[in-house]
Formats: sequence, C-alpha cells, structure tokens
Amino acid sequence: MKSIKLFALLVGQCLLALQSTFAQHPVEIIKGGQSLVGTSLEYFVDTTKELGINELDGKSFVPGTTDILNLGNTVDPVWMRFSVHSKTEKQVYLEVSAPLLSVLEVYQKDESSSKLLFTGGSTLPFIKRPIKTENFIINVHLNDTGYTTLYLKGQSVYPFQVPITVSSKDKMVENNQLHYLFWGIYMGVMLFAFLYNFFIFLSVRERIYLYYLLYIASSVLFYLGLEGFGFQFIWSNSPGLNPMVPVFVSVTNIVITLFAFRLLHIDKQQKGLYYIGWGFIGLFVFLSILNMAGVFLVALMLSQMFSLLICIYFITAGIISLRRGVPTAKYFLIAWFAFLSLVIVFILALNNVVPSNFFTTHGIFMGHMTEVLLLSFALADRINTLKIENENKQKKIILQLEENQQLQTKVNRELEQKVAERTAEVVAQKDRSEKLLLNILPAKIADELMQTGFSLPKQFNNVTVIFTDFENFTGISEKLTPNELVEEINKNFTQMDQIIEKHGLEKIKTIGDAYLAVCGLPNETEDHALRVVNAALEIRTYMLQQDNKFGIRIGVHSGQVVAGIVGVKKFAYDIWGDTVNTASRLENKCEVGKVNISQATYELIADKFNCTYRGEIEAKGKGALKMYFVEPQ
Repeated sequence: MKSIKLFALLVGQCLLALQSTFAQHPVEIIKGGQSLVGTSLEYFVDTTKELGINELDGKSFVPGTTDILNLGNTVDPVWMRFSVHSKTEKQVYLEVSAPLLSVLEVYQKDESSSKLLFTGGSTLPFIKRPIKTENFIINVHLNDTGYTTLYLKGQSVYPFQVPITVSSKDKMVENNQLHYLFWGIYMGVMLFAFLYNFFIFLSVRERIYLYYLLYIASSVLFYLGLEGFGFQFIWSNSPGLNPMVPVFVSVTNIVITLFAFRLLHIDKQQKGLYYIGWGFIGLFVFLSILNMAGVFLVALMLSQMFSLLICIYFITAGIISLRRGVPTAKYFLIAWFAFLSLVIVFILALNNVVPSNFFTTHGIFMGHMTEVLLLSFALADRINTLKIENENKQKKIILQLEENQQLQTKVNRELEQKVAERTAEVVAQKDRSEKLLLNILPAKIADELMQTGFSLPKQFNNVTVIFTDFENFTGISEKLTPNELVEEINKNFTQMDQIIEKHGLEKIKTIGDAYLAVCGLPNETEDHALRVVNAALEIRTYMLQQDNKFGIRIGVHSGQVVAGIVGVKKFAYDIWGDTVNTASRLENKCEVGKVNISQATYELIADKFNCTYRGEIEAKGKGALKMYFVEPQ
C-alpha cells in the first residue's frame, strides 16, 4: 500500500512537471522540415531584470498566440521557452531572426540541469558570433528520447518582434539561399538605380539627383542595418552603432522631403505643403540628435510615428501636385502607394493578421525596391518633360531665324554635320563594346546583358564539363624563363581554344595551367558529351604529337551546373556545382596523356568510343568513383 502511494505521488509530480514544461504544444520537426515556433512558445517578461535560468520555476509564463512573438516597445528582458521533438532529425538549427537584439541567451534544460548553448547580442562585436550570419543561428542537438526544452532570454532597445524558427539543416540552407538571392537582387536594383542616377547627376549637375542619391544610400543603410547586414559587413567591430540605425530613417526622410520639393515643384507658393514639409525636416533632425544622445526608445517610437505620418504627407502632396498638372507627380504618387501598401502587408504579417511567408516578411523591402524604381521613372519622365520644353524653345528660335534663310541653312548644316559625326562615334563605340563583350561572354548572355542590363543565373541540367591540367607544371616552369613559359602556355591554350570552338564548346576560364570548358550551355545541345570527348581526344592528340614541354591530364564529367555572371567589375561568365568539382577530381586522378571520363559521361558515349574501365577509384571529397579511359574508335 505504501509503495502504491509512493508511485502515485511520483506520477503526479511527473504530470505536474510535464504540464509546466509543455503547456504549449511542442514543435515537431520532420525530415527536411521547418517551423515557426511562435504559437508553440511561452514567454515571461522579467520586470526585475535580474532573474536567471534557475529562478524561473513557478513563474507565470504567457502562451504565445502568433507565429511571430511581438511585444512592442519593451526594454525588460523577455524569457521564452518551448519544446522540440523529431523522429528523424538528431540535430536542428534554431534561428532567431532579430539581428539587433541587445541580449540573447539560449539554454537547453532538462529536469536536473541546464546548459548554456549561446550568449551574445548586438552589443558584442560580430566576430564573436559562432555562426557568421546576420541572424542568430544556434546548433541544437536533440535528446535521444522525449522532448528537448529550450529557454531563450532576449532584450532589445527596438520593438520586441522576434521570429524564431527551428529547422533541419537542409531546410535552413534552402531558405538561406532564397533569402540571400533576394538580398542580392535587392542590392543589385539599388546599385543599378544609384549608378544610373549618379551618372545623370554628373551630366546635368541638378540638385534633385543629389537628393535622390542620398535617399538611396541612407535608406539602403537603414534596411541593411535593420536586417543585420550592416553589422555583419560594414560596422562589424563597432556594435555601438547598432542603436544608431534609426538615424538613417531620419536622414532618409529629410532627403526624400527635399527631393519631393523639387520633383513636385513645391515652393513657398504652396504654403501648406511647403511649411509642413519643413516641419517634418526639423522633427527628424531633432530625432536624430535625440537618438545619438542615447534616448533610444523615445527616439525610435517617435521615428516610427512620424515616418508613417510623412508617408501620408507624401501621398497628399502627390495628389495635390497631380491636380496642379505636375507631370512627374503620377509616378511619385504610385511609388508611395506601392511602398505603403507593401509596408502594411509587412506589418500585418508581423502581427499575424496575414500568413507569414517569404513575400509578406520581405514586403517592406519589396516595397522599397518598387518605390526606388518608380521614382527613377519619375526622374526619367522629368527629363522627357524638360526635353519637350527645350524642343519647344528650339522651335521658337528656328521661327525667329527664318527671316535670315542663309543663317538658318548654315546652322542646319552645322547641326547635321555634328549629328552625323556623333552618330558615327556612337555606332563605332557600340560596335567596339559589342565585340569586347562577345569576346568575354557567350553570345546569348552578352545579348541578354545588352538588352536588359543584367543576366540572371540559370541551372543547366544536361551539360558536360572538361577540365585539363599540365603535369608537373611548377617543376617545369622553374626551368623556363618567364618569356618561354608564357610563350609555351599561350601556344597550347591558343590551340585548345581553336579545338574548343571547332567542337562547339564554351570556354569558361583558365586558372594558371588549368583549362575549364563546357558544352550544353547557354544553348542546350543533345550531343554535349560526344562533342566534349571528341574535343578532349583532339587536345590529347595535339599535346602528344607536338614538341610540348608539358604532359596533360584531362577529366570529363556530365551532369548539371549553375551558370551566370560574377561581379559587376571585370565580370566573367562562370559555372558552379558538383559537376565542375567532379570533373576536376577526374582530371586529378587521370594519367598523363590520357582522357579520364566518369560513369555519367561513359553512359552517353559508350557506343561511340573505345573505353577502358579503370574500376572505382577514390577521389578527394567524392568517395569511390567509376572511371574510364577513352580512346577513339
């Protein structure tokens, strides 16, 4: 009887512990899965600012009700807890997408002990983060049985909006790739808009373009700072600048107001709009000073409020200016409507009114891109308006000059001559540019770049890659003079270029004494493997027959790659992927004077060539690979 009572007591204590630990449903992670944990967590606001992990027992935690925990402007530490369970994953990644949290501590706790997994925040130099990303990412090893309970302590001078995600490694990598692709596009759009208007500014020297350039720069700095990229890449060793990110909001609103004055022709004749605009400028100057003085919370709350109000001011100014007949007002008005709409979607997602997905959580940044492009169109339309005005003035001048036909004829002839000369210069320059571009990029990619101004990366599923390298290049090169070395390399690579072009391959690059080419992109071809092997055999024959100082190894592999343009200066068309790495490994495991192909390539050309099976050979980072030597029939 006594043992039964003891057993009942133990069961009751276990149930009580489970109730307190798992008041919310646990986060279940399936293989390759991911989950926002907002509705699975509980939180407790520590108004004493002194509680530790072992002092939370008995505290009243509040269940989370939204995908993203949003507690507004609170300066007190917030404790959060939830449980994770997975039948397939032993290791998951916890991602806290609030890069400017001042304090973040993560604990893994069981019934008898607690383990500190991470401590940090935006007040520490970026270099001290264990995983160098803009968000906080923590590697969590799950318990072999049961559930793993995590406690998080966060504190921020910004609004406490903390998206917390638990995901498998594969899902985290996939989402981060999409995230970084978006930010690459975002920065590309911003850079394009900045450079485009910068060169116009250099040409026309009008102040409106300077205001617009400052607006792009300050707004980009703000969004980069807000997302943690500024801390990651710009002021990594100065965490004290993180609370200053709202200063960029004030600067952005100041310069865009000055820009609006010029674009919408707002001056002292429109007294209401003019003086209200200057009032906003004065307020944002004051808020910048307030923020730099360390009054972060007040400055931030006021910045949020007045940023919303100034959006309404801009829309009102756009409507009034459109009614006054200002032609550029339509683009300005559309730009701010689009931006405000997407900002509203972003805010609704943070507050769980609309579902949290890639579009809604990136809405504010998409809105900013849209706004920047539309304002660029507004400036372009302004140029067209000025052009029309100038054309009308020219017509008046021509009418005045009609009384003097001789002078008019002389002016027309001079103008025609200048136009012809300029046209010839433009055509010649265009031809030179196109020839240069075609010399460094595939024709299809060069045409795309000239038509659209950019070329997006693309995946090609069926290509064959050839990788060559000279045997003992370092040893032989030490015995040659620099001129002899360059002459020998140039002779061989020139012949290889001709062979590659002959068989329809696309040369990618040379890296020292290595040569990389591919067939099947950017124009797809069914016989890509056959072409590459024929080219490889011809290169091999040439190297064997000539009086070459170098022996050559050739590796060939078929598969899929991603191809695109790298960089914005001295850019080059390049390919990436496991297929390229495998071709390199095949070359490394090749014998001198041989062509070494993979199983994938062999299956495509086996009936066309004599192939000798080499067996499964260990390749660095690839394990055992089936390899073949290929000979012509």
